[in-house]
Amino acid sequence: MGANGWKGKLYWFVEFVTMLAVLQLMWIGLTLMGLVVLGISPATVGLFVVMRKRMQGQDDLRSLTADYWKTYKAEFVNSNKIGLVIMVIGYFLILNLRLVLTMGGTTGFAMVALMVMLSILYAVMVMNIFQVFAHYDLPFSRYFSASLLLSISFPVQAIGSMMGLYVLYRIFLYIPGLLPFFGVSVTILFLTWMSSQVFRLKGESDGTFQVEESK
Repeated sequence: MGANGWKGKLYWFVEFVTMLAVLQLMWIGLTLMGLVVLGISPATVGLFVVMRKRMQGQDDLRSLTADYWKTYKAEFVNSNKIGLVIMVIGYFLILNLRLVLTMGGTTGFAMVALMVMLSILYAVMVMNIFQVFAHYDLPFSRYFSASLLLSISFPVQAIGSMMGLYVLYRIFLYIPGLLPFFGVSVTILFLTWMSSQVFRLKGESDGTFQVEESK
């Protein structure tokens, strides 16, 4: 079908929505395949990689799903290492936050403020780290610092990402029936689009990451 006219636009829209739904179902299936704990990180990394390919013009659903499965297998171990570190850091943040909330006085207030700041940095890191992993081939420890550095270097994009995530949260809260089919795929598509602006700007600047994009 031609790409001109309303029929072409309708066809493109239906195809795009179908792609999002299929990739969402694959994310659910691959997450369950890894018994959730071991499946969520590689499934998420794979979806970021596929969304990046889609934004670069690859629109064949069969190729995208094949790339998804390939990435899931190839990055299963490395992505789970990142996921494990994220979970450990999050666990200790929760423990420490609960502890400082029991403290009173000026010291308690200062500790709570510090924990809130650390929690915000943690949330930013989690928001970015799988995108950095999908784009760059870095030493393992640098994924964490790079994900924070991107947001610090481009605060407008970071704030825009957080605002966009809040808007999506409100939409899915208002229409919960969309969550099983589009919740994760639309969210990752949005984050991929936002990060593409950052990576483009990085390419136009002197560059912090002097590495090859290998994924």
